[in-house]
Amino acid sequence: MKTKFILFFLVGILSISCKNEGSSVGVPTQPEVSLNDPNFKEIKKDNYSIKVHQDWMVDLYPISEIDLYIYMDLEDEFTENINLLIRDLGTSNMTLDEIVKNERADLETLATIISSERIVLPNKEYQRIVMTSPFYGENLKFIQHYILKDSRVYVLTFTSLERDFNQYEKIAEQIMQSFTVN
Repeated sequence: MKTKFILFFLVGILSISCKNEGSSVGVPTQPEVSLNDPNFKEIKKDNYSIKVHQDWMVDLYPISEIDLYIYMDLEDEFTENINLLIRDLGTSNMTLDEIVKNERADLETLATIISSERIVLPNKEYQRIVMTSPFYGENLKFIQHYILKDSRVYVLTFTSLERDFNQYEKIAEQIMQSFTVN
């Protein structure tokens, strides 16, 4: 069941990300990243907030299951994006370690996990997973942050073509790191 959910989730995001507009028309250089820069705006919603660079677009509830979709509106074949999935665990008392163990088992059937590490900061703790996966002849690369708070799992995912990953990784990671649950 989980594998079907993850597969549905990835296909849903990919369907939003893929464009049929032809070839790339020149990709702008990513700005230096400083979240205190006035070019970043804070998005506050329900019980979380995230800072997004003004060059990135934001959609709330773009498709079922996805709470937030952040992307660059470029004229190329694939839209690199960050999305947020929130899952309510109900009365389950799962730990972040248990969640990550289950997710890794499911992800390993669909992707190659490059790294998985626990990040502990003064104001939050999360699991960071980097992986690749083939999709319709292209290799995609993902960064996922798993955050557990108040019986909810927040899964932030950055999705990019593997060949373009290094171009967007720095700003995507900064946006993802700015995510806080209130």
